[in-house]
This record gives sequence, C-alpha cells and structure tokens, in this order.
Amino acid sequence: MRLDLGGAFADAAALWRADRDLIVRIAGVFLFLPILALAMLATGIALPEQAAPEQVREAVGAFYQANLVWVLLISVMLDYGAFALLRLFLQRGESVRELLLGSLVRLLPFVLIGLAVGALMQLGFTLLIIPGIYVFGRTWLMGPAYAASPESGLLGAVERGFRLSARNGWRIALAGSGLAIVAGAAVFALLIVTQLLTAAAGDAPWAQALFLVPVAAAGAAGFTAFTVLRVAVYRALAGSSNGT
Repeated sequence: MRLDLGGAFADAAALWRADRDLIVRIAGVFLFLPILALAMLATGIALPEQAAPEQVREAVGAFYQANLVWVLLISVMLDYGAFALLRLFLQRGESVRELLLGSLVRLLPFVLIGLAVGALMQLGFTLLIIPGIYVFGRTWLMGPAYAASPESGLLGAVERGFRLSARNGWRIALAGSGLAIVAGAAVFALLIVTQLLTAAAGDAPWAQALFLVPVAAAGAAGFTAFTVLRVAVYRALAGSSNGT
C-alpha cells in the first residue's frame, strides 16, 4: 500500500484533538522538563567568538564528558515520554496509571531500538546524506511497532516496522524529516531571540532560565507532533497490512 501523506497528517491532527489534554500533561512532564534541563545545561558550553568547527566539536565533546550522567538521564526520560505517548494511542483501554507503569516496565527494549536505529542512521549519514534519510524512513515505525505489540519483543518489533515501511521508505522519510526540519527551524529561531534577549538583560542567570522556557516548550511541541505523526503513519500502514 502506498502511504497517503495527507491522510496521515489529517489522522495525526484528529489524534491530537481527541486526547489533547492528556498529551499536554504527559509531554509537559516527560518532554518539556527534560528539554528545558538540557537547554539550561547547554548554556555552560563555552565558545569563543567566531569559533572554528574544530573548536565547536571540542567544546561540545567537553560538555558531554562533563555532563554525561545528566545527559543520559535526560535522554532516557525523553524516550520514556515518547514511549508513553505511543502507548497512549496504540494501547487503548489502559488507565493513566497503567499507561505510565506499563511504559516504565517495557521501556528498555524501546530504548535499545532507538539506540540501534540511531547507530544505523549515523552510519548512513556518515556515508552520504541520502542513505541516512532512507534508513530513517525504513526504521521509523519500529518504535511504534513495539509500543503496539510489546509482547512480540524487540526483534519482532524490528521485523514488523521494517516490513510495514516496505515501498514507503522515502514517503515516510519525507513526512518525518520534513516535520523535524520545520520544528527544528522554529526552535532555532526562538533560540536566536533568546540569546538576544539574554544579552540585552546583561547575561543574567535568571534571564537565561526565563527565556529558555519558550525554547523548551517549542522543542517539546515539535517532539510531540513528531511522535503523534509516527502513530498516524503506523496506524495507516498497520491497518492496511491487517486488512490484507
């Protein structure tokens, strides 16, 4: 089946309208707060004016080395938030308590899928940009496949996600990467405004913390939209697969 991108975006909008309050609560705790924490940590990266690319890499590497534990904790919390949102739509009938506890108990395979997908994408982007984009499209449904059927295990989810994306890898990549680019551009624009406002306030710590709130909110909103679209794409392709 050929993925209908317009239908997928329409379904994502319908999912948002149906569970908006609960989505905002989950995203507020498990996406917004860790993104805000990461943004505040990142303000400690010291870069000279007109830094060369090598200096930027060294500064970022030093930041990760100094804050490795916090970065890992933030990453796990973001994975948990994404997994909980996926289960919200793909495991209907659960109470909020069951949703959150079930997501915690079954989180490890989801994290492992994310690590494996990330490694494959990094390899693809290292070779050329095009292979990386294609790998993204062929692996994007593995996480939702696990959220929908955790009893199938990690390997079962990998196989089902890869199978559902067959003949739709580029369309899935277009939808997911396009949304990510739009969300990233919005966050980047807000970050520039934040830097200008912080400089105008004399680089005071309170100003940095205050002005980073809308940046983190935009990041959480983009992450949420990205996740809800994953659900819509999965539902479209899994429904067609179940019906054949």
